[in-house]
Amino acid sequence: MSAHVTEKSRDLRPFFEPRGVMLVGATRTPGFGYILPLALQRQGWGDRLFLVNPRGGELHGMPLYKRVEDVPGEVDLAVIIVPAPVVPEALDAIGARGIRHVIIESAGFAEIGEKGRALHDKVKKAADRQGIRVIGPNCVGVINTTNSFSTVEIVDEALRPGPLAVIAQSGVFGNIMLDGLHQRGLYVSKAVTLGNRMDVNECEVLDYLHDDASTKVIMMYLEGAADGRLLLETLDRVTRDKPVLVLKSGRTGAGRAATASHTGSMSGEDELYQAMFAQSGAIRAGSLEELIEMAQVFTTQPLPAGNRLGILTSSGSMGALAADAAVEDGLVLPTLSEKAFEKVRSVAPEWMNVKNPLDVGPSGQLLTALEALLGDSEVDMVLSISVIPFAVFREFMELGISVKDFLGNAAEIRERFPKKPFVVCSIGDRGFLEDMDEAVGPNTPLLNSPEIAARTLAALHRYKAIRDSK
Repeated sequence: MSAHVTEKSRDLRPFFEPRGVMLVGATRTPGFGYILPLALQRQGWGDRLFLVNPRGGELHGMPLYKRVEDVPGEVDLAVIIVPAPVVPEALDAIGARGIRHVIIESAGFAEIGEKGRALHDKVKKAADRQGIRVIGPNCVGVINTTNSFSTVEIVDEALRPGPLAVIAQSGVFGNIMLDGLHQRGLYVSKAVTLGNRMDVNECEVLDYLHDDASTKVIMMYLEGAADGRLLLETLDRVTRDKPVLVLKSGRTGAGRAATASHTGSMSGEDELYQAMFAQSGAIRAGSLEELIEMAQVFTTQPLPAGNRLGILTSSGSMGALAADAAVEDGLVLPTLSEKAFEKVRSVAPEWMNVKNPLDVGPSGQLLTALEALLGDSEVDMVLSISVIPFAVFREFMELGISVKDFLGNAAEIRERFPKKPFVVCSIGDRGFLEDMDEAVGPNTPLLNSPEIAARTLAALHRYKAIRDSK
């Protein structure tokens, strides 16, 4: 890895691995300044946390220091939550204290118009004068699950370490994503919310995550690029080693107007971004749901050897939907090998047409067919669509029979074919889906749409092809 990237990683490290943290704007009234100290205490940071409030006193058993300069200890990161007009003064005091890394969570800057832009410029000049690196303003900062450090309160389950990093321009978007990702089996390594990008931008964070050993896949929500050419160069470099999944808003005039009033971002012409992502090897998601399902696949599945997809389904219509989406995105549906064909034909009822997509209907031979497809040398990846009417499932439930009982242990079959991407798709009753999730195991993603599942496998192949060509 280049010295350029390593230097950037070193420069951003105090944001994620601070020796001590100062919270400027701690308060005894409800709000971020009241909740965040509690969260940091719970996460084990109480002995390295220092709270500042001009009224002094005590909060959650910790002293409130009246001035920044009164704070003792080895502090190398400050988090600012004071009203926007007070931020320049706070920044000057922080710089005088010798702190060179600051997260400004306060809002009320470029996103509110001319008055906010003037204040933004004033804060930027203060940061430059003091040599301070800034994340924000108008953000919720960072999360590092490796050391349980978070500058925003999130549920404890979201602090379980995982391979997925999240970059989000929107603070609330990043916060809400982290609240829900763990329920989809996704756990993060690092997360950064950039807000208005006064200083630190998405390119620097991409470089940092490129150098981060705990990050395997990067998910990014982007409203607009701080520097389009630099973003193209950065994505091209990072995607040589790690997939970058991007959800870009502002595809329409209305969306572009919304981003300008949200984080002060000019999102630009969508066609340029589309070309940038295609050229650099970044994978663009068409929706939030597609972004999440792509992350489920990219964090759990190996890259495919080729673009040949085998589709197994208990619903002919859903198999057809998946086939359309797969072919439209550049995959092919090969004819089954003679060995796979004979394996399925030997147990299939006469009415079952053994081809690809392979519709097993109510034959009860889904697992046999799955094993045949995973073992087929003519197939590079497998999509299994498993659905069952709720009335039938309810009868099984009343008999004490789970999905795993009549589907068998798909996770065990998966372990015998570790080099071939395998995705399961299902739709239906919540109880059935919960049983399905248990049956397939943690290493096989359970997705909710046959079309998105097919497009996600196509994206996996597309990333592999682009990376191999670099």
